[in-house]
Amino acid sequence: MRDLSLCLRLLEGTAGRLETHDERFLRITDLAQEGAYAKAADAVEALASEGLHEVRLSSYYLYAALQEEGLSRLPDMLDTVAALVRGALTTPEDRQALLLNKGLTWLFQTLVGTLRYHQGKNQGREDTAAWEGWLKGFTEARCREGTLLVQALLGLMEGKVFGSTTQALSLFAQWLQERPAAPVEPPRPAASAKPRAAKAAAPANALPRAGQPLQLRGSAHLVELCDKLKAFEVLIERRDFQKAALVSDDILRTLEAFDPRRYFPELFSTFGGLLNRHVQDIQEHWERKDSMEWRTLAQFYQVDLAAFVGTE
Repeated sequence: MRDLSLCLRLLEGTAGRLETHDERFLRITDLAQEGAYAKAADAVEALASEGLHEVRLSSYYLYAALQEEGLSRLPDMLDTVAALVRGALTTPEDRQALLLNKGLTWLFQTLVGTLRYHQGKNQGREDTAAWEGWLKGFTEARCREGTLLVQALLGLMEGKVFGSTTQALSLFAQWLQERPAAPVEPPRPAASAKPRAAKAAAPANALPRAGQPLQLRGSAHLVELCDKLKAFEVLIERRDFQKAALVSDDILRTLEAFDPRRYFPELFSTFGGLLNRHVQDIQEHWERKDSMEWRTLAQFYQVDLAAFVGTE
């Protein structure tokens, strides 16, 4: 596992600056251009052991770590990038921030391009192994954490010299929004656990009970809403009330017009399909809503749904 703290040694003020015309710097750049990121990262580590570093080389090193270990290391990578940005902004030399901007622009542009490429190959069943390697360990929790860190990083770079990095990072944020994370594998029972008595199987048409867990997949709109809720929490914690006011106003407008079909389409897909298929049979009963039979049946429906359906 790559030690990402290596990228932060420049912040300590003890690392020697490597000139861009140095053959060692040029060799690492050539390796990166050839796609030999592991060799480039090894060369960066060798330079670091000699007390030499160049801020742009951090981008090659961070990309190699993700390529080797997958997006499970995304939060660590983003934390490191944030530390680099803060360090560059506090350095008296503006040149360091400019150089870092170039390196980070390359990092996020290359990352988005690579992920979209392998994602497309996977959909065509041409490159499944490489795609699975990128997603290894990238759970929903890690995806959510990465999204929040990206938002914080965008706020950190706002109005600074990181214009091109901000654009590339925004594209990466969009990719995170569009692509659901790998599902979390259910925990396996311990080998020493005593077998429990088997429960009677519920009828196939049994209705769910209160408190019973439901597995629902939300749409991209739900992911976006969750991100806005988290962003509001982060802004309140920072006491950035102007931005918090804007976010909260947007959330409130979303809730006022909340349509569950937009956020949980899978939940209503069966209902919509069945209704569309049998609407002619159902419509004749809708036309008798004023009848005593309909009103009596509606009261029964309101007080005992299971008995109404006939599952008990």
